[in-house]
Amino acid sequence: MSPFVFIAFSTVLGITGQLFLKQGMGGIGRRGAAGGSMLMGIIKSPWVIGGLGVYGLGVLFWLLALSHFELSYVYPFASLSYIGIIVGSYLIFKERITALRLVGIAVIILGVLITSQSV
Repeated sequence: MSPFVFIAFSTVLGITGQLFLKQGMGGIGRRGAAGGSMLMGIIKSPWVIGGLGVYGLGVLFWLLALSHFELSYVYPFASLSYIGIIVGSYLIFKERITALRLVGIAVIILGVLITSQSV
């Protein structure tokens, strides 16, 4: 398996985990939970538990990526998750993508392309 797959899996699983966490916490927040009731809502939420599990699996792939590449090379790829979160939030939660966010996405992509040339 190519070490680049570790970076890709880490990114995709991290994005998916965050979207699951948002789904779970959105339901808890809409119910106006606070304090102990919020903690119980978190513990009982399959979205939150699933999100933590998926995110944790992403961390394992991140560790595999770190075992094959220099941190200064791998870390800029983590910023790709920002793009995935923006797109996923738009598709799933109907959040807005503003022109300024699109500019930010372009800058992130450019930065990753530039730093990935250093291998």
